[in-house]
Parts: sequence; structure tokens; C-alpha cells
Amino acid sequence: MRVLTLNVADPPADRAKSLLEWLWHQPDEVLVLTEVGSRRGSSLIAQVCRAAGYDVVASGADALGVLVVGREVALEPLEADLGELAGRVSVVSVDGVTLIGVYGAASDPVRYSSKAQRQRKREWLASYDRWLADWLPGAGPTLMVGDLNIVDPQHDSRLPYVLPEEAALYDALVRRHGLTDAYRLHHPDGDAITWVDHSGAGCRYDHAFVTAEPAGAVRGCDLLHAPREAGFTDHSALRVQLDGSLAG
Repeated sequence: MRVLTLNVADPPADRAKSLLEWLWHQPDEVLVLTEVGSRRGSSLIAQVCRAAGYDVVASGADALGVLVVGREVALEPLEADLGELAGRVSVVSVDGVTLIGVYGAASDPVRYSSKAQRQRKREWLASYDRWLADWLPGAGPTLMVGDLNIVDPQHDSRLPYVLPEEAALYDALVRRHGLTDAYRLHHPDGDAITWVDHSGAGCRYDHAFVTAEPAGAVRGCDLLHAPREAGFTDHSALRVQLDGSLAG
């Protein structure tokens, strides 16, 4: 099973058409699209996927959230007490795997964000950490994927406004929650970029984590820069490929 995540940046209709054309030629069975919002392009993506007969599960966000699309597999929404996370997290079962699609709260790592934005992000990170502590122990084989808006700690160049809580959550995902960074499992060294701002500065904000026991089922995890380089969005896509043993 191949799962592709891409931040579509709540597109207008013309950019959504370009994104759809690119996505349509990808081989992935599951798409996890983040920063899906209320603009015409976001609605168009959901409508086209449903018209194609795909399973579509939206996080139900009032503003910006997650759209999970099952292209050749059935999605079963799971009951999860998400509280204030509900708009930015979607939890489904697919082929016996729990899939958590995430669009984390943002703050700008390059330019100074407002105090309110930084506080909102801190609160979101803390809430997500607590929710994972409650959810993961009983979730079984799990893939967590999306734009978490936390910087890969192996990022080489200096980003002046990364919150310390971001690094703390990444550490907690690995050390306390027992998750494995699927990208670093296959690319242990070097820098990686999935988001770039207008100045050319960027970082890896997009992630895939798996529960520790089936980490060996991750056959690959790679970045696809084409949608960012073509100007369809300011993010690259990330693809994770799993074999059947992830489901047990």
C-alpha cells in the first residue's frame, strides 16, 4: 500500500485543477491532503475524488484541515475523541492499519510570528501530545502522516523562529510514543526540504511515522518535489510504501 501526503495550500480552482492532474497520475492507493479549506479549489478536489468513486473522509474543519482519499481501498472512519484537534486530525482504518492524517498548527520558522499564533501552536502541540498518549496504546499498527508543522531536527541551516516545543514533540513521538520516522528510516543522513517560503528558506514539515513493531514493513519513504517545483503548492509530497505485514 502506498500512501502519499501533500499540503495543497487551500488552492483556488485553477491551481486545484493542476494539483488534480498531477495527483491523478500518481500510483498511490491513499492520499492524505492537508491544508484543505473553504476555497473553491479545495471543494473541487473533494468533489472530483467523490465523483471518481473514491472513498473520501474529511476532518470536518471550519477552516483548514485534512482530506483522506481511498483510491483503491476502503476507508473506515474511526471514532476518536479529538476535542479541539477535530478540525486538523482525521482517523481512519484502511486494510487493518490505523491511519492518522494530521495538519498541525503553524507558525513561521523564518519570520517572527505573532504572539497569538505562537501560543496557538504551543497549545496545539501539547493537546496533540496528550491525545496520542491516550490513543496510541490501543490503536494497533498505525501510520501517522501529514504536515505536522514541526521541523525535522536534522535540518542543517538555521531557522531563527522554530519553537522549542516543536523539537520536544518530535522527541516525544520517537522516545515516549514509540514511533519511527519513516523518512529517516530510509534516509538517515542529510538535510531534507518539503516546504519553502518566498525567500527560498525551508525545512521538512511533512512527516510519516509508524508504530515501532511494524517499522520493518516500511519499504520506502521518499519526497516528490514536482508539485512544489511546478508552483502548484509550496510543499513537496511525501510517499510512504508499506507491505502487507503492517496489518499483522
